[in-house]
Amino acid sequence: MTDIVLTKLCAIPSAGDGYVQVSESVAADGSLLFLFIEPEGAAAASRAIAERGNAVFPQHPRMDKGYRFRLVRVAAGGVATTVELPPLDLAFVMVDVFPDGRVLLVGPRVSWRSETDFDRNGAVIDPETGAVSRILLGDGIEDVFVDARGRIWVSYFDEGVFGEFGWSDPGPPPIGSSGLMVFDATGAILWTYPWQGGEPAIDDCYAMNVSGDAAAIYFYSSFPVCTITRDFALSFFATPLRGCKAFAIAEGRVLFSGQYNESGFTGYRGLLNPDRAAEMEQVTYLRPDGAPVQAVHILGRGDALYFFAEDAVFAARLNTL
Repeated sequence: MTDIVLTKLCAIPSAGDGYVQVSESVAADGSLLFLFIEPEGAAAASRAIAERGNAVFPQHPRMDKGYRFRLVRVAAGGVATTVELPPLDLAFVMVDVFPDGRVLLVGPRVSWRSETDFDRNGAVIDPETGAVSRILLGDGIEDVFVDARGRIWVSYFDEGVFGEFGWSDPGPPPIGSSGLMVFDATGAILWTYPWQGGEPAIDDCYAMNVSGDAAAIYFYSSFPVCTITRDFALSFFATPLRGCKAFAIAEGRVLFSGQYNESGFTGYRGLLNPDRAAEMEQVTYLRPDGAPVQAVHILGRGDALYFFAEDAVFAARLNTL
């Protein structure tokens, strides 16, 4: 087993005024994003988790009222800027930013009640004016990233593919039934993963990596890596791994988080091969002080795998290994 010593990028910032962190992400330019909510909304933003079998669900796709959010963005050089956001009722919020500075907040769940009554779970915010456009991105969202061209890539877990919260029964088929969609900033669909055209079906998209204007996904049930060009050409690569939740990718090389039931500091490094399953070397991710990293959240963007711990953010980059 090989040790990979991570690079510390920054300490977890504070938003001040008692604001509570609710999510984090990495933008297309590599800046780190930390989303906070005003103190009164902290419990509502992540309340009502329900377990059904092996799955975990929020019982309410949105909060009962809107609360104010605050975004702290840490650039590659460590300079932090704060963006004030208007009140929103989105729960379990995901965050990214557009190349022009607009902010995207997304709630992963959407209830369908009738053809004219359903939640719009995306909010495109102009921080200069405070204007908000609400868009529908579908239920059961696993990951969401904005690419360098301002397109919104959305992947879905199994309930988003097969239906929940009124989708499929009694409502229409889920928006995310293909497992992967691309939207523009108005919510218009630009591309749908073509599983009905004979490509392997996505039952649950475990991990997505969006870099520049291209993407790659890793999905259940056979767990291949599928690379997707800016013009939506697909290539598939078999892997021996099962249940990883994040990966970095660059020029045919990959760096994965751990598999099912493995520790958060375990991972895999290997090469993608179109002719056979990739050979993977098991690795251990260590903090700069040599201790195994204990990450709250791991995500991949481009050639880097990011580890959000309670006190700091660390990264491993394929191009420096």
